[in-house]
Amino acid sequence: MSDPPRRWVLLPGLDGRGRLFRGFLECLRDDDVAVVEYPDEAGWSLDDYASHAAQAIGDAPRCLVVAESFSGPVALRLQRRDPRVVGVVLVASFVRCPNLLLRMLPLAALAAVIGKGANRMSLRAFCLGLDASAEQIGELAEAVRRLPPAVMRARFALLRTLDERKTLRRMDVPALHLRARRDRLVCATLAGDGARSGSFRETPIDGPHFLLQARPRPCRQAIDDWLGQVFAGSE
Repeated sequence: MSDPPRRWVLLPGLDGRGRLFRGFLECLRDDDVAVVEYPDEAGWSLDDYASHAAQAIGDAPRCLVVAESFSGPVALRLQRRDPRVVGVVLVASFVRCPNLLLRMLPLAALAAVIGKGANRMSLRAFCLGLDASAEQIGELAEAVRRLPPAVMRARFALLRTLDERKTLRRMDVPALHLRARRDRLVCATLAGDGARSGSFRETPIDGPHFLLQARPRPCRQAIDDWLGQVFAGSE
């Protein structure tokens, strides 16, 4: 058993900014945490994202990567290339195209729908839940509006052809998936895709797709419980 991680590296969702981690970061005040922000690059591959994310590990000898939604596949690539990653947490994520709409709709039309759909009703229904605060809704709406359409289309194109199931099954470090029980955006079943991996575990959290924003404390508790089991006695 390897030593427990010393640094938490947070990888953002489709917005790429990491600003939506504010509530979750309040649960990590006593931890060594690095938040990754992706530049607005429209031509990046998964390896490009992973290479950029690796910089956040810095001088930490061991780290835990917590990857939200879009960044799940990035975390898998990062783990494969950097031995300092000793654990991966995937939050409401996937390893193949998460929704049939990504395959069916033209990317330009999909990006336009997402951009124009950043209203309070749709964000509550599909992203944050009906009990989300006005501040949470406003932060998410602003994150969606700030994402350049070309970058949004490029990231959707990356997800359209995504298939990292083999990478997940070949992982040699512990992996946890926090599954959102009320996820209305991701249809792919990560548990089935990673079922052959003995290091993979899934914990359901009662919440919407944006789990770290809507349910930060239950997510932190689930991660702590998992870390305690995986790295028990390794101090």
